[in-house]
Amino acid sequence: MKNRVFIFLLVGSAVLAMAGCQSRYKQEKGSNEQAKIIKQSITNKNVSIVGSYCDDTDGAAIAFNSDHTGRYVYADPKNSDTDDRLTWKKTGKNTYIIRLNDNDVNSALTAKLTGSTLVISGDDDWNTETFNKTKNKLNLDDFLSSKKVESSTSSKAKNNVKNSKSTNSVPGDEGLFDMPNELRGTWYLANESEGSVSKLIIDKNTITGEGFIEKLHKMNKNFDFTSYAQNHPSYQDMTKDWARVVVLSENGESKVNVRGWLQSAGAGEYYNLATEHGQKVLVIGGGAEAWVDGIGWRNKTDAEKYGKEKFSDLHYREDISLENNDDSDSAATNDED
Repeated sequence: MKNRVFIFLLVGSAVLAMAGCQSRYKQEKGSNEQAKIIKQSITNKNVSIVGSYCDDTDGAAIAFNSDHTGRYVYADPKNSDTDDRLTWKKTGKNTYIIRLNDNDVNSALTAKLTGSTLVISGDDDWNTETFNKTKNKLNLDDFLSSKKVESSTSSKAKNNVKNSKSTNSVPGDEGLFDMPNELRGTWYLANESEGSVSKLIIDKNTITGEGFIEKLHKMNKNFDFTSYAQNHPSYQDMTKDWARVVVLSENGESKVNVRGWLQSAGAGEYYNLATEHGQKVLVIGGGAEAWVDGIGWRNKTDAEKYGKEKFSDLHYREDISLENNDDSDSAATNDED
C-alpha cells in the first residue's frame, strides 16, 4: 500500500511539474510574441519628413515644410553658395521625391527617411548625401554663414564634396551677379496707402520679398532671349525666378538695375543708397527716370516713422507734374511778352 501511495505521489508531482513548465512556456512565448508585435509596430511606423536636416561634414542642409515646400542650401568652399527652393511628395513608406528649383539639377531626387537619417540620391548630376534630423528648426541663413566662416578659417581642404553639380550653363547666362555689400541685408519699406510695413531681403545673389524671390544673374549682352525663348518653350521654366542685373548710371548716380530674365518691356527696378535723417537708406526706383518707388530702412520703427515723408534730394514721379507746370508758366510769361 505504501508503495502504491508513493508511486501515486511521484506521478502527481511529475504532472504538476509538467503543467508548470507548460504554463511558464506559454507565458514566455506570449511575452516574446508581444515584444515582436511592439517591435514590428515601431519599425512600421511612418516618420514625418517635415523638419530640418543637416550634413555638417559637407556643409549642406535641407528643410521640409508641411505644405510640401522646402529649401536646400550648400556652402560651396570655392564657388557661390547653393540656395534652392524645393517641393516634395511622398511616394511610399518613408520614401519621397524632391524637385529642386535649380536648372543645374535636371531630374528629381529620391529621399529615404530611416529614423532620423535622411539619404538623398539622384542621377549623375547629384551624388548621394546623408543628413541627420535636427532637434530644433534650423536657420538655413545662419547655417550658411557659419559654414563660410569655418571654410575660411580651416586649412583642411574638402576632398569629398558630395554635392557635385553639373557645370552646364544656360544659354545667355554669364553667371551669378553679386550684389554690392552696402546694399545687402534686411530692409523695411512702408506702404503709404495701406499703412503697413513690408520686408525686403537682399543677399549676395538673391532678392526676397513678400511672395517672391529673384535669383540674380548676368546675361550676355548679345543674347537674343526673345527669339531663343520662342524657339525653346522649356527655357522659361529653366530660368524661372531669374533676374538679369546690370549696373547703370541714372541721373549721375550708379544704380543696380534688376529686370526679369525674359522681361522685354519696362525699366525694371533700380537700387541705390541715399542718406536721410543721418543714416543710409535703400532707394528703390522705377520707370524711365528711375523715380522713387520706395525707401528701405534698416529697422521697422524708422520705416513707420518716415514712411510718408518726401525727401528733396530724391526724384519722385510727382516731380514731373511740377516740371510741366513750371514749363507752362514760363510759356505763358513769354506769350505775354
